Amino acid sequence: MPTRELHGLGWHASLLTLGGVKWDSKLSESEAIELIHRAIDLGVNTIDTAAVYAGGESERRLGKALRDRREGVWVNTKTTKRSYDEAREQIDLSFKQLQTDVIDLMFVHSVEDDDDVSKILDSNGVLRAIESYRDAGQIKHIGVSGHWYKQNMTRVIEAYPFEAILCPVGIFNEAYGYSYLKEVVPVARERGLAVLGMKVMAAGRVAHTADPTPYLRFAIGQDIDTAVIGCESIEQLEFNVATVKSRPEPMSDAEAEGYFEEARRVTEHFDSGEFSWVSHYR
Repeated sequence: MPTRELHGLGWHASLLTLGGVKWDSKLSESEAIELIHRAIDLGVNTIDTAAVYAGGESERRLGKALRDRREGVWVNTKTTKRSYDEAREQIDLSFKQLQTDVIDLMFVHSVEDDDDVSKILDSNGVLRAIESYRDAGQIKHIGVSGHWYKQNMTRVIEAYPFEAILCPVGIFNEAYGYSYLKEVVPVARERGLAVLGMKVMAAGRVAHTADPTPYLRFAIGQDIDTAVIGCESIEQLEFNVATVKSRPEPMSDAEAEGYFEEARRVTEHFDSGEFSWVSHYR
């Protein structure tokens, strides 16, 4: 398994990080645990989850899977809360569900609008809560994640000494010119932050393309430390691991442009109803 250092954090992460967002009703508890064990057996040493994934089931299942395999595995989780008290309550629950005494990386999850930025940066809010665990040796590092508001992601990493970011790095973002790679990642690197990439498979929309391989190849060819990919089956996991282990050549700009066109065609199917993928990237 190829590895890259989580910049400045002292951990050589597997280039593929197992994402836990898919461990919901589609998977039984035993299937999720089997998936996690298989990932570790294949060389995946970094796993990403969140308190809110699958109503807490993701953390609970990961905690059970790692009960006897915690050593040598790096665990990220996230808090969605913004106030001090609510964040501590959610983080306490994360420790309980993960069955661990130490969380390697805690993300302030999903930077949104200007009001959200103010809440995150409040001196008596979520960051003070996370710092209290860090000072006690229970949380090693503090990061921030974002999905849609790239300008606000930049604002918060310039205003607070975060150590890592988690942001979209997929072809779909690039296809609509909404690039964290061009606008946020360079700022993060200038500040010495680790970069974890997500939305490689565009929340499952890559399933509608002819071949998902180029989408993973594109992401791991970028300036990221690891690609976080949610898997809901061992088949998906093994496919992604095999692709990463093949060490594919980075994609040229000209080749990528062809996949941008494919991505735009695929998302036409999702440009209706309450959620419009396209509208988020205009």
